[in-house]
Amino acid sequence: MNKHKALGPILAIIFVLILSSIGYFSGKYIAYKYNEKHQTEKNIFEIIKIIQEEKPINYILDKEPATLAELCNKNTGTCDQEVGVLKLNGVDIKLYIYANFDNPNNEPTTYFKLNNKKIGSFVYLDKFAILDKKYLLTTEPNSYNDNYIIHIYDKTGKELASYEATKTSKDLIIKDNEINFEYCNPADSIIENDKALPKVSSFKVVSTNITKKEEVSFQYKTCT
Repeated sequence: MNKHKALGPILAIIFVLILSSIGYFSGKYIAYKYNEKHQTEKNIFEIIKIIQEEKPINYILDKEPATLAELCNKNTGTCDQEVGVLKLNGVDIKLYIYANFDNPNNEPTTYFKLNNKKIGSFVYLDKFAILDKKYLLTTEPNSYNDNYIIHIYDKTGKELASYEATKTSKDLIIKDNEINFEYCNPADSIIENDKALPKVSSFKVVSTNITKKEEVSFQYKTCT
């Protein structure tokens, strides 16, 4: 009888020790994965507190591109807000946008931030997209013609490349690890039926060589 009485507390202690060990190693693993994802050095208790206090993360652009107006959820007045979180190279980065949609004098007041890195100013920005889960792509329209600039940034906000493109019947295509766009070059034209036809080139840029564009094809035709 005494042996049975002694066995109960011993089993309880062993059970508690097992649960404690599981909790300890689970906590270490959770802390490791959290710190790896967010590039921090927090312990499990700090992480639990953050998770309890944080709102769900609003991930954006992970499925499809969005315009500045769509990100700000407005197309008039002033956008001055954090619009969501990007995931670039596996790192969460807050995207903040400032834009005055009512800008009659075309002042370069629009800018955005990746975390605390300010990028801009621009007269206007149009499209935002993620390329190959690594790069942020934005387009900057020209107020005076159909040309626009494609900007490509890494997760730190460093601009790696920019390309001039023309808005034609073939829109900018962003798919997987590649972008495709057209550029109209009036300086390179031919005369056909007394009409000047500029060279319209189709280009592609792949994410594995972001600083190089490749001419895929070209035609001498009207730019629209």
